[in-house]
Amino acid sequence: MSFMSTFSKWLMGKLREERKAKILILGLDAAGKTTLTKYVNTGAFLEGITPTIGQNIDTINFEGWDITTIDVAGQEQFRFLWDIHYPGCSAVIFVIDAADIERLPEARDILRIHLVNNPILEKVPALIIANKQDLPQAIQAPMMIQLLNLHLDMKERTFAVFDCSALTGRGVVEAFAWLVNQLEMNKI
Repeated sequence: MSFMSTFSKWLMGKLREERKAKILILGLDAAGKTTLTKYVNTGAFLEGITPTIGQNIDTINFEGWDITTIDVAGQEQFRFLWDIHYPGCSAVIFVIDAADIERLPEARDILRIHLVNNPILEKVPALIIANKQDLPQAIQAPMMIQLLNLHLDMKERTFAVFDCSALTGRGVVEAFAWLVNQLEMNKI
């Protein structure tokens, strides 16, 4: 077999290689994690989504990637479940209700404990979703970065903050496109 033939077979195998990822979706309860996941999966807002008890596992096909999303309940009594999903995680999405200013300090503390200071996740890209941008009091990404101290806490990490609305879809596709781009770069 010639070099070109061998190289051609190798290249075709690489091109056909499945692109799979395990994405953990975290955040406080009522931040919009499940609504976001359903929006990406269906392309539309779905009415009547109930709060997650435990976890929801879905598979999303986005830009040629089969992404297993693990949306874990954000209530305090369920956060112990987050730990079991950290190993093997390709990326983390942390969803914040950008309109719930009263809970922002709690979101910041949980983000620090479970993502920023977590050695298991230190090499995975982090996508922070500033959700509910359809509400007039929502804090936008540049201010969110400052309020959460991400400019200091995450300066050694690959992360991005996107303004999104899981209700209208604003910013959702762009945020997931950034995430898939990070997955592509990590795959090389």
